[in-house]
Amino acid sequence: ADLVYHLLVLLSARGYGIGDVEQVLRERHAG
Repeated sequence: ADLVYHLLVLLSARGYGIGDVEQVLRERHAG
C-alpha cells in the first residue's frame, strides 16, 4: 500500500490528475 501511495504522490507531482490515477488503478485491477 505504501508503494502505491508514493507512486500516486509522484504522479500527482508530475501533473497527473486524480482521474488519470483512477484509470491506471482500474487497468491494474483488470490485469
